[in-house]
Amino acid sequence: MPKTTTKNYQQLSEEFAGLLAWFESDQVNLDEAIDKYEQAMEVLDEMQLYLKTAQNKIKKVTAKFDHGA
Repeated sequence: MPKTTTKNYQQLSEEFAGLLAWFESDQVNLDEAIDKYEQAMEVLDEMQLYLKTAQNKIKKVTAKFDHGA
C-alpha cells in the first residue's frame, strides 16, 4: 500500500525523473538498481494515487454542476 504523501504532483514527477536519470547514467550497479527500482515504483504508485484523487474531485465538481444546470 502506498504511503501517504505531502508531495505535490510536480515534486513526485521530478523525483521520478531523477530516478530515471540515474538508470540512464554510467553509475548503475545491480544492488543499487534494485533499491532505485523499488523507489521508482513507490513514486509511480504515489503519482497514480494523486491523479486518481484529482480525477475523483473533478468528477464530483462536474456532477455537482450537471445536477444544478
